Amino acid sequence: MNVEITGRHVLVTTAIRTYVLKRLRKFSKLFGDEINFHVILDVEKDRHTAEVLLKSKRLDVTGSGETKDMYSSISRALEKLERQALKHKNKVIETKRHIAKAKSVAEKSGAGLRRASPRRRDGIQEEEARRKPMAVEEAVLELGQSDYPFVVFRNVDSGEVNVLYRRKDGSLGLIQA
Repeated sequence: MNVEITGRHVLVTTAIRTYVLKRLRKFSKLFGDEINFHVILDVEKDRHTAEVLLKSKRLDVTGSGETKDMYSSISRALEKLERQALKHKNKVIETKRHIAKAKSVAEKSGAGLRRASPRRRDGIQEEEARRKPMAVEEAVLELGQSDYPFVVFRNVDSGEVNVLYRRKDGSLGLIQA
C-alpha cells in the first residue's frame, strides 16, 4: 500500500497523517497490498476539502468530502470511496458467480452448442454445433436455458438434424432438415 498525502494551503500534521493511514488500512484488507492512494487536503476560508484517489490494477476510484472540519471531510471522502470500492468488488464477485453457474449448467445439460474455436472467414463467424440426440421437448428446455436464439439437435424420433429457434413474436419454430 502506497500513500501520498498532499496539503494545499494546509500543513499536514502527524495527527492528520496518522488518522488517514489508520482509515486506509481497511482498503488493504479489501484489495491486498498493490494499491496506491493519493490524498489531497485543501483549505479555503471555512471549507475543508479532502479528495482521495485509489488506484489499483483493476480499479480507479475517487471520493471527496467537504465540511467545516478536516477530519470530517476525510471521513466523508473515505466513506464514499469505500462504498464505490465495495460496489465494484461485489460486482466482480457476482460476475464470477454467474459465469461459474452458467458453466456448470452447460456441463450438466450437455449444451447443444459448443463455443469451441470460432473461425472467421470473409466476415462469417463459424462455430461447431454438437448435434446431440434428443426429443423436441428436451430441445425446448435446452433453448429455455441457453442464451442462444436457437438449438441444433438430432431428433430421436426421426434421426434427422433439427433446429429449434425463437421467433420474433416469442413463439418457437422448428426446422427439420
